[in-house]
Amino acid sequence: MKRAALAFACAAAFAAAVSAAARTVEDASGKVFEFASPPSAATVVPSISQEIFAIGAQDLLLGNSNYCIYPEAAKSKPRLGGLLNPDYEKIASFKPDIFLLPLSPTGRAIARRLESVGVRAFFTNPEGIGNISKDVALLGKVFFRDAEAEKIARGFDAELSSPEGRAAGRGRRALFMFGNMAAGAGSFVGGLLEACGLENCAGPSGAPWPVLSREFIVASAPEIIFAEVSSSADESEIMRRFKSDPAWASTPAVKGSKICFIHRDIATIPSPRVLEALRIMREFCAKN
Repeated sequence: MKRAALAFACAAAFAAAVSAAARTVEDASGKVFEFASPPSAATVVPSISQEIFAIGAQDLLLGNSNYCIYPEAAKSKPRLGGLLNPDYEKIASFKPDIFLLPLSPTGRAIARRLESVGVRAFFTNPEGIGNISKDVALLGKVFFRDAEAEKIARGFDAELSSPEGRAAGRGRRALFMFGNMAAGAGSFVGGLLEACGLENCAGPSGAPWPVLSREFIVASAPEIIFAEVSSSADESEIMRRFKSDPAWASTPAVKGSKICFIHRDIATIPSPRVLEALRIMREFCAKN
């Protein structure tokens, strides 16, 4: 009788512990998920993979994008394709509890396909510099890593909004170029320009990633240009193009050699690592 009572008490205590640990989390689309324990997950989005590693939940990540190269350990995860070409069959074979995607038309299309084969999609927030810390905090809730995630999110927001950092640009006009595309309003890189206290010349285009006309370049007259590169050879080629193209050559930035090159690895992925790019940008502004 005593043994039965003890067994019942232990079972009740275990059930209470599980119940206390269980949680509900609402994704960016408003869908509510219930997790009794940290779920296994997969993604084809490098920024999400980086955020999972940042909060220490990488053991729950079953697979990630072909393009995940940071941190180094991300390279050893199974490759599941990319955002434009997910390997649906392979994803389904891993049976993740959730598949993490950004809330976007592309993300929704992938989610519909995955859910037809029994894989649940969990949406993170759309693009935007302010959503990086929100996604870190959200993933902290999903993977039961709240404290770690909140610390990273608070640190990110504090550095992003630093008054000293925002004073570096002194309101000057600037562009951040990715080949022929500029970072416009609503893009996370456009947010980096604002965090430097710069006026984004591409903002009035009304698009997050516009291709600028020659007339627009001349009229906007950027005083500082940031350009994404993957190597020193890229730097030489971009500088040659700027100086040989009459539209670019007419800008104060090119005339005054106010051009700053930012490596692709830290400029193209909207994760907490973009703070590395922000620091370089602020330092350049402060010195120029």
